[in-house]
Amino acid sequence: CGDQAAYTQLIKDHYRSVFLTCLGVVGNPHDAEDLAQEVFITGLKRLGQLRDQAQFSAWIVQIARNHSINLLRSKRRIKMRADQIRQLPMGQEATHYIEVERALQKLPQELREPLVMYYFDGQEVKKVAEVLNVSASNVYQRLRLAHRQLHSLLVRQGDVS
Repeated sequence: CGDQAAYTQLIKDHYRSVFLTCLGVVGNPHDAEDLAQEVFITGLKRLGQLRDQAQFSAWIVQIARNHSINLLRSKRRIKMRADQIRQLPMGQEATHYIEVERALQKLPQELREPLVMYYFDGQEVKKVAEVLNVSASNVYQRLRLAHRQLHSLLVRQGDVS
């Protein structure tokens, strides 16, 4: 019971930062609320993996970011606009999407996160910078590098000339 009370206190102490992290990534308070709950459930399950208890805050926020990015990915898959799909020949859209998804997965997380947040979720650079805890100029730099690397990966895969 002491461990449960201690974890309940951790939730109270860190809920705001987890919720705001989720909100900053997904931009929707309802999704952020659901994500925050999932984050603390995941945190409870993985608590034994945390080596340094003093790092709990950074650790739980990282889980929040990862869960939020995963939600964006799943929503992005669902949200392909019908007009974009109609513009592509049948069969090609699925193949192209899979290749882009594979290329995105090959990008390092520090490049993939701002790219997904900015281009796919439509977050402003300032908001991306806040969520990632970096400067706006660093976000622009990461976006340029991510764009170059993604283009290079797609060229190698034969999807872009």
